[in-house]
Amino acid sequence: MQKGEVAVESSKKAVSILKAGLEIEKFGIEFYRNFSTCVKEERGAALLRSLMEDEIKHKAVLEKEIAHFQSTCDESCVQPSPDYLDIVPSRVFIPKPDSCMLLQDEIVALEKGLEVERRSIAMYVEAEGKVDDIRLKGTLHSLADWEITHRDLLEKNLRLLKLEGAWYGYGPILDG
Repeated sequence: MQKGEVAVESSKKAVSILKAGLEIEKFGIEFYRNFSTCVKEERGAALLRSLMEDEIKHKAVLEKEIAHFQSTCDESCVQPSPDYLDIVPSRVFIPKPDSCMLLQDEIVALEKGLEVERRSIAMYVEAEGKVDDIRLKGTLHSLADWEITHRDLLEKNLRLLKLEGAWYGYGPILDG
C-alpha cells in the first residue's frame, strides 16, 4: 500500500470509530433528556440535564473530528464501526414515560445509563489504541475522561438511591 492509500485507510478507520461514538452520544442526549423529565427529585433531574448538555458537547467534538477526517476520504468511510454500535441499548424509554417514575424504575434506568457510560469509556480507550493520529488520540482520551466523570457521578447517585431513596444530585461537571 502506498502512502496516500495508507492515509485514506487511516482516515476511514478514524471516521468509522467517530461515527460509532456519535451514535452513542446521540443516544445519551435522548436518554438523559427523557430520564430528566421523569425523575421526581429536582436534584436528580438537574444532574440528568447536566449530563445531557455534556453529551451535546461530546457530539459537537465528534462532528468536528469527523469533518476533519472526511476531507481526506470519500463517502464510503462514513459508516459507524459495527464493533461499537452494540453499546447502545436497543430500547430505553421508548415509548417515553408519561409520568414520574417509581424509585425502582429510576434505579433500573440509572443502571442502564451507567452501563452505557462504562461501555463508552471502554470504547474510547480501545479506539484510542487503534488510531495513529495524535490529535484524534487526544480527543478520544478526553472523551474517555469525560465519560469517567459521568460514570462516577452516576455511581454515587445509584448508591444513594439504593441506600436512601434519594438522589445525590448535581455536581458541576468539568470539561474533560
